[in-house]
Amino acid sequence: MATFAPSPHPIVRQGMALIIPLAGLGQTAVLRPQCIKCGAPADGKPVERTYYWHHPALYLLIVSPLIYLIVAVVVRKGMKVRVSLCLQHAQRRSIGVTLAWVLPVAGIADALILPQLNVDGGVVALITVVLIVAGLVIWAVVGNPIRPKSIDQYRGVFTGFGENFLQQFQETAAEAPAVPQVPPPPPAIG
Repeated sequence: MATFAPSPHPIVRQGMALIIPLAGLGQTAVLRPQCIKCGAPADGKPVERTYYWHHPALYLLIVSPLIYLIVAVVVRKGMKVRVSLCLQHAQRRSIGVTLAWVLPVAGIADALILPQLNVDGGVVALITVVLIVAGLVIWAVVGNPIRPKSIDQYRGVFTGFGENFLQQFQETAAEAPAVPQVPPPPPAIG
């Protein structure tokens, strides 16, 4: 198991999000070995993922899925993060990931088996689509323990952490928009 090595730039909290500095090209940002959901000691293998983010305005290109896919892959930013979970949260995630794989497989099997039992084709298609979509939704929800709000060349902002885990990090002030400095008016002559 990898050891926790503090980053030269601190991880800070901003509300319910963590701002994690980029570890370096090809390196993984490693969070403390505590459950990110409840703050309990971590058990088992940590979850290491590469998280990708692109500006939400790109979703406007979804009217042409191929163009959206090409543009999103080209402009996305990525960051590798390793997080830990306690036994209870790791088991909950494991069950969710298993369901995410089993439901689409069951949907495909139903598409092959149900027509042989003289089930209406429309019902078979509906069952197949529902099971596949349910598996994809479950995967999207439980497959990634944290979610990126933004990633740039210096840092990533992530959500999905429990309050007990977040309390370990220093709170940073929200970034206020820059206010232009207006020079004071000249003194009145007279």
